[in-house]
Amino acid sequence: MDYDDIVNVDDISDTERDELYEGASAGRKRNYHNILERKRRNHIKDGYLKLRDSIPDVERKKVSRIQILKRAVEHMRHLKAEIKRREMYCQELKLRLKSLEC
Repeated sequence: MDYDDIVNVDDISDTERDELYEGASAGRKRNYHNILERKRRNHIKDGYLKLRDSIPDVERKKVSRIQILKRAVEHMRHLKAEIKRREMYCQELKLRLKSLEC
């Protein structure tokens, strides 16, 4: 297998990847590193987009990554508070039911 034959770095095993990297020239190593770095950045970008699209009032809007993180934290706090509120309401209903049963 030659470095030029690689179409997708995901299609080769770790061993083959290491062998190709070791035998590659400096320019090819740089190119290989650039491919991996681009893939890493795209993976991070996809993660931010998925996070953004799971937050109400932000989904499908163009916002910065820091805003996505800030809104995600706010949304998680809101969800935790909502869970706590509902748990308390559920406890109230159980107490009412218990008092009616007596």
